[in-house]
Amino acid sequence: MKRAFTMIEVLLAVFIFGLVTTICVRTFQSVVTTWTVSTDYIDKLQRTDYALYQVVSALRSMYYPHDGKQDDKYGFVLTNNGDGETPDESDQIEWSKCGSAIVGNKSVVGDSVHRVRLMILEEGDNDYKEPIQKTGLYARLCSDSALNPKDDEKDSPDEGYGFNNLDLYQPVLIAEGVVGFNCRVIKSVEDVAEKKNSNGENDSSLFEDEFSSSNSVPYKVELTFHMKDPDGKSYRSNTAPLMRIVRIPIHEQSLDGAALPGAENKDTAAGGRRK
Repeated sequence: MKRAFTMIEVLLAVFIFGLVTTICVRTFQSVVTTWTVSTDYIDKLQRTDYALYQVVSALRSMYYPHDGKQDDKYGFVLTNNGDGETPDESDQIEWSKCGSAIVGNKSVVGDSVHRVRLMILEEGDNDYKEPIQKTGLYARLCSDSALNPKDDEKDSPDEGYGFNNLDLYQPVLIAEGVVGFNCRVIKSVEDVAEKKNSNGENDSSLFEDEFSSSNSVPYKVELTFHMKDPDGKSYRSNTAPLMRIVRIPIHEQSLDGAALPGAENKDTAAGGRRK
């Protein structure tokens, strides 16, 4: 004679089945969510990495004229605002370059010398005619002929160089989701040799937050970018930021007064740098 299931046994089986099903569904949902978030982050990371490659290329294509003298208009400028983990603490750098890096092949300034200003802009910032729509890494571009805008020369002919009228130079989004930017430099190859000989230090410990020589360019530039994760939080100590180190090809040229290769220019040698 077969024994039938009791009501308690049936209810217990239904309960266990429901519990197992709930656990499986939630586990599946968690896996799908994690996969979606990870895929989205990796996609953003790849696109950001490509954008940062453009920044590195733009630094390597830095321009300095061969006119036998140093010129403030073509010097590298670093504005140190902090450690670069947030938009407010992010640095700003500026240099002259040529080529299509950052600006693209179709840009009107791509075939000529132009000035670049790299910075972090936050959503809602009134940095241009309209508020910024997305937080990220931006570049402002200005052609070489506009380094000293004509309408500024009348009122203040000696006031700086480039970007005097911000309304003329709309910032271009380079990488969305970059919430922080820090820049450090090694000023000259002589600094490296001197400090290594005295302290035995490696390059990573020789970078500085200040670059006061605006009529030359540094030996190396270290760029650190802080990303925003898919949940809106900034990656800091728990995730390594993106870092790039760039050796500037025209460093020596900017120190000797942009003399032609092989030419001697003792009057404007490295000692002519303005500190």
